[in-house]
Amino acid sequence: MVDGTSLSQEEIELEERMTGRHPDQLIPGTFKLKRNRENDYMISRERQKSVNYTGIEGVNTQDVALQETMGPIYDRTQEHLGASDLAVITTRRLLLQAIKEVQEGGDPIGAMATSSHNVRAGEMLMPEDANWQEAIKGELVAKW
Repeated sequence: MVDGTSLSQEEIELEERMTGRHPDQLIPGTFKLKRNRENDYMISRERQKSVNYTGIEGVNTQDVALQETMGPIYDRTQEHLGASDLAVITTRRLLLQAIKEVQEGGDPIGAMATSSHNVRAGEMLMPEDANWQEAIKGELVAKW
């Protein structure tokens, strides 16, 4: 929590229910969601109009629906990337370079980096005028 206290069991269960990950949202004896592809994720047209675009309850269930209904992999050899796609282009080049390095018996870029192993995501509340880089610096280091 924001104040550093742990979540109660009730708060955890409420969050799990709201996101669609709670065990009571699974078909008993399985890891399959009750809201699934066979029943169209129990989409509610009313919910689509008033709550969210998908009409599916629970962000986890929405994620599952998107993953399961994506269709065939797109043939990217035919796409035309532009200047605004620089991040995509760079990432693909790095992945191809990593593949080549592994095929040649080496380690891909970043695999042996030690400095990044101590960096962690963090969050905190701070005054609007705070220098956020300085204020959060101590929260970004792994604490074992």
